[in-house]
Amino acid sequence: MDLRRSRSRHPVVLALGVLIALAAPPLLADPAAASAQAASGYLAQLVGGLVLVILTILVLAWILRRLPGMTGQGQQIIEILAVRAVGTRERLMLVQVGEEQILVGLTPTGMRHLHTLRTPVVVAPVEPKAGEFANLLQRARSQWAGK
Repeated sequence: MDLRRSRSRHPVVLALGVLIALAAPPLLADPAAASAQAASGYLAQLVGGLVLVILTILVLAWILRRLPGMTGQGQQIIEILAVRAVGTRERLMLVQVGEEQILVGLTPTGMRHLHTLRTPVVVAPVEPKAGEFANLLQRARSQWAGK
């Protein structure tokens, strides 16, 4: 009986040979190349994480700028009391700074002080009417139901 023939035909020997052939390249590879590959993978992961954190910070800053009422907490010293459009791009603004009220003209080219009021104008706060949207929605529903 020939030993070479019996070994080459046995499935366990063939499987063992395939496993050794597959595992041999990493075992025979240069250790410096393996460590360089691991270092480059670590560096890529580090840079990717840094980019993700910076993008998250930028997105959150953009969102906070877009949300109303998030700019500053506390008492406002300068308040805009009223705004009136006098043209397509021109406006009059009544601004209160401390106890003084100032009328300002706003144009596309800039702002201009128009008048300082001697006696302050009392501006009633505008409150949205309670249930106005609910009434409008109810009317719209009734119109669609009638058709």
